[in-house]
Amino acid sequence: MDQDKAFRRTLAGLAATAALLAGCGSETPEPAKTSAPAATTSPIPAAPSHIPVTQSEHEIFEKLYVEKCIKGQQNDPDNLVKNDQELGRICECMAKEISQRLSKADAVHFNQKGEFPFDLVIMSNQAANHCLGSP
Repeated sequence: MDQDKAFRRTLAGLAATAALLAGCGSETPEPAKTSAPAATTSPIPAAPSHIPVTQSEHEIFEKLYVEKCIKGQQNDPDNLVKNDQELGRICECMAKEISQRLSKADAVHFNQKGEFPFDLVIMSNQAANHCLGSP
């Protein structure tokens, strides 16, 4: 039972970390569309949702996500999972789970800026539930 309680507190911590890393609304809203052509100087081009994420983008995402996840949990004083190996297993599980549903736009945004778009925060919460529930 204590392990279950620890997992639940870790889940709350992981969700809080994802929300914290997401910036909680710090992203600027998309500017209103006008008839002028879009600027081509944007560092991250918008990607239609039907464009698949490349294997390389998946690998970069998973590596960066695991690093941010572990670092965020190590800095969380309320985190009950102190074992870095166990924390690594959970974060890696979450990265792989999210990577399966990752859109091209979210992958590009995260890989280039290291920020969590809102969709990624939601997927992080779902992945934490999945990964903490599996042995």
